[in-house]
Order: sequence, then C-alpha cells, then structure tokens
Amino acid sequence: ATTASLLLTPTRSAVKLFPIRKYTKMEENTVVTDQIAEKFLELFQRAISIRLNLNPPEHTVSFKQHLERFNPGAGDLQMDFMLLFRVFTILEHRKTPPTMGEVSADLNIPLSSATRTVDWLVSANIVERVSDPDDRRVVRVQLTETGHQLYRTEMEYRKTQVQRLMAHFSQEEQEQLLHLLRKALDLLPVQR
Repeated sequence: ATTASLLLTPTRSAVKLFPIRKYTKMEENTVVTDQIAEKFLELFQRAISIRLNLNPPEHTVSFKQHLERFNPGAGDLQMDFMLLFRVFTILEHRKTPPTMGEVSADLNIPLSSATRTVDWLVSANIVERVSDPDDRRVVRVQLTETGHQLYRTEMEYRKTQVQRLMAHFSQEEQEQLLHLLRKALDLLPVQR
C-alpha cells in the first residue's frame, strides 16, 4: 500500500497519528478530493513559477511613480499597491464615506496602519478627509476626483484583460468558470 492510501485508510493507528481524521467523515471520494487538491496545488505552483508578461499599463506606472514621490522608500510597492486597491474598492463602493475605524476594520489592519495609508493617499491628493454633515466630530474618508478617475481607469484596464482572456473560452465555459470561482470564493475563510 502507498503512503497516501495508508493515510486515507481509517485505522486505529491512523486515527491516533492523525486525530483530525477522527473528526471528519470518511467518504469514498476522499481519494479523489485529495488527488484533485494535489492537481490544484501543482497548477498553483506552475502559475507562481511562470514568468508572465505583466508589464503594467502606463497609467499604473504613472500612479506608482506619483505615490513614490509622496512616500519615498515605502518598501514593497507591489504589496502596498494591493492594499491601496483594497482601499480604493472600499471607498468606491461605500454609500457613506467610512470613518478611519471603519476603514481599519474593512482592511483588517490596525488603526495606525490604516491612518498611515490614508495619510499617504491624502498627501498624494487621491483621498480626502471630510467632516460628517450630521456630526462634525466625526471625520470620514472619501476618494478625490483624481482617486475616482484612477480607480475607474484601473478597473477598465482589468476588464479589458479579463475580456481578452475570456475570448478563449466558450460562453458555457465562461459561465461555468465564473460560477466555480464564485463558489470557491464563497468558501474561503474570511478573517474578521
């Protein structure tokens, strides 16, 4: 017997060695699920190892250069860019501009980190702080017109990239892929 089949066989020793199996329902498709999981991991590793031609569009390069002027030596701008995209998305889709506490909670980062990020964006004229019209003690955060334009430009670029990729799939495959990605996303654990 292979190591994988020994681990998947519910025996007393396996339960003692791997108590998690004691709490999971052993089903016939466990082997298939494990094989599929291995294939996904191989695909993920392949995706990480290939060198895609991901030259950013001119608007992204300009935006990064603009941000670097306001926060020189900020560290990993690629990582910062992901955080900034999350900030843009939060601010773009909120009906009411959020407070700094709400931004911090939505990003799942400490208030000090959220404040530092917003300060950076305020100095770059991408985000602005505004007083709450109902309570002047409350300060809210919203995108400036420049921030809205940057977000819309980036989303249009991403939409074009998705359209180019999806052109290689049939309508049925596109719908199936969308359905499966949505289902997988819904199953991912969310930190709160």
